[in-house]
Amino acid sequence: MSDAKTLKIEVKGVQFRNKGAYLMLLGCLQGLQQLGRPFELVLSPGPNLPYRERAQLGAWQKLSFRRKSIDLTPWFGKLPQAIRNTFARYGIVTERDVDVILEASGFAYGDQWPLQFLQNTAREVKRFGEAGKPFIFMPQAFGPFQSAESKAAMRDIITHARLVFVRDPVSLEHVKSCIDVLPDSVVLTPDFTVGLKGNTAAELPAIDGPFAALIPNNKVISKFNHANAEAQRTRYVEAFAAAANQLTELGMQVVLVNHEGKEDDLLCKEIALLAPCQIIAIEDPLAVKAFIGKAELAVSSRFHGAINALSQGVPCIATSWSHKYHAMMTDFGMADYCIEQLSALTLTQKISELMANKAQIQPVLAENSAALKAKNQLMWQKLWAELK
Repeated sequence: MSDAKTLKIEVKGVQFRNKGAYLMLLGCLQGLQQLGRPFELVLSPGPNLPYRERAQLGAWQKLSFRRKSIDLTPWFGKLPQAIRNTFARYGIVTERDVDVILEASGFAYGDQWPLQFLQNTAREVKRFGEAGKPFIFMPQAFGPFQSAESKAAMRDIITHARLVFVRDPVSLEHVKSCIDVLPDSVVLTPDFTVGLKGNTAAELPAIDGPFAALIPNNKVISKFNHANAEAQRTRYVEAFAAAANQLTELGMQVVLVNHEGKEDDLLCKEIALLAPCQIIAIEDPLAVKAFIGKAELAVSSRFHGAINALSQGVPCIATSWSHKYHAMMTDFGMADYCIEQLSALTLTQKISELMANKAQIQPVLAENSAALKAKNQLMWQKLWAELK
């Protein structure tokens, strides 16, 4: 690529409502700002990517339309240059105008999601590869891929993507299952939001005394992710309420942190009916991180909620609904504090264990956080090399 050209870089799979997805957008922007050449952000419209917030980031608006098997997005790029120039006056670009795509969904490619989504992405990756443009998958979880169709689509992605950063060893095995020989472009590297600093200048909720941050996740009880999820709802709410009561008895305030939006808010309210809790919702994801960083400990069902805690030296228990949680906790040296089978008993026992070992945990977190940040820097160096 020419150094003289300002790159139009689209970041896909991000949004403003889910704080983890927002953090990944900010992580992309932070890394790109060190690229050493000018770039402009491109975002596609979506229900959780409203125009006003896209515009505040100075983002170009990508003209796209995809509904199931119908994908008009590439055809917009075939419009005459004069029409595309007119679009540009209104801040609109087409796929043809985009130079680079960074895919930062976090966890969106595997058999638990519609096959059509994977196939549409595979076609898009192939188009970019054939045009000589980098399509890069930022560190994320993948798989499993069981069907011949999903393996074929993933094989196209592996073949044509410039880089595929895989976040954990389990995901790497899922990716390996799709292709005979794994190319060097597939790289194992940890989550890249570890190094983001919390916004300590933001006005944060004032909590009287030491507090614990409890971060629920509606996906744990969602039919979309688990066939028997609704049957788990009562057990999930009771487990978090038991934790809140236990922590209250230990002399802490308990704060339920809404890390996403309406669905998590409903879950927080259910828990608060059974235990003394305060519910907070903070729009700025870096302010959320700063707030979690002030907690004595955290219990999180949100992936990036746990990272927000651990990366700031706050001991955290993660409740898992996917392989990505255990891998992330292992990265921080906290695998023993990842709960696969959540209940009031397993959670309260794990809190007692964490409290007993807190003094030994914190230096381990500091050491592992530093190591993960160093791996992040290596990931960015590999990425920058593809864009210079």
